[in-house]
Amino acid sequence: MTKVIELQGNPSLPKIFARAVATSRGRHGKGGLPDIQVVRRGVQVDPDALADYDHVCGFALREQLPATYLHNLVFPLQVTLFADKSYPYPLMGSVHLDNTLTVHRPILLGEPLDLSTWATNARPHKSGVQVDVVSQAHVGDELVWEGLATYLYRGQKIDGDVPERAEEAEAADGAGLIWRLSGSLGRRFAAVSGDVNPIHMNSVTAKAMGFPSTIAHGMWSQAAMLAAIENRLPDAYVATMSFRKPVLIPGTMRLVAHETAGSWDLALRNNRKGTVLVRGEVAPIS
Repeated sequence: MTKVIELQGNPSLPKIFARAVATSRGRHGKGGLPDIQVVRRGVQVDPDALADYDHVCGFALREQLPATYLHNLVFPLQVTLFADKSYPYPLMGSVHLDNTLTVHRPILLGEPLDLSTWATNARPHKSGVQVDVVSQAHVGDELVWEGLATYLYRGQKIDGDVPERAEEAEAADGAGLIWRLSGSLGRRFAAVSGDVNPIHMNSVTAKAMGFPSTIAHGMWSQAAMLAAIENRLPDAYVATMSFRKPVLIPGTMRLVAHETAGSWDLALRNNRKGTVLVRGEVAPIS
């Protein structure tokens, strides 16, 4: 039987993060994924919080919620799941590999949202174990938004064969938008998202975790890339982002966006080296 954790309000993310981190050492991937669903009902978006988020990510101020803001709303549910004592994998050292967002129709400020999150599909990866975290948003009985976040737990083990990586076409390249990202970006996004992972906020901690400098949040990258084409997005679409390499800040990046028949091929590159940092696709839902 599914265990349901129902949140009555927006939890304190720093406290949940601290609990999840403090218990990371004792989590060794044994026992399989728990049958747990974290839910929060009747969520009303704070217009001021949305405006602050839009400002940091580059979205226009309007009544329609960005797809990535829905991820912002379910992220506390995800961390609550990770902090539960039955969740087998440690938060410390985990990596957000991919993020797919499905918008079934425009979601408007003022609509009450019922949110839910659960984990599924633990499988081997060459560097450990990857898990899909599924999230949904309903307005009444209507499914309006879905999220699929794939996390890698490095050094963990699970039975099964590591699948071969499928061949793919070259990422979009050429001229694009030049973004000069400041070293304060991680702290500013943490303030509007609640994601207080110190690798995004403090260069000392980032270096201790093996990064040469502070790194931007993956969800900032996805948000900013979608914001750049916001006025060209359809009412219903699927947006997939693959976080290939860290976006080091401060730094200068180049966003390349190619459109073909209503679909987008996106790439965020290091402007000097040309390295693909984030690769994305957006496809309309008919």
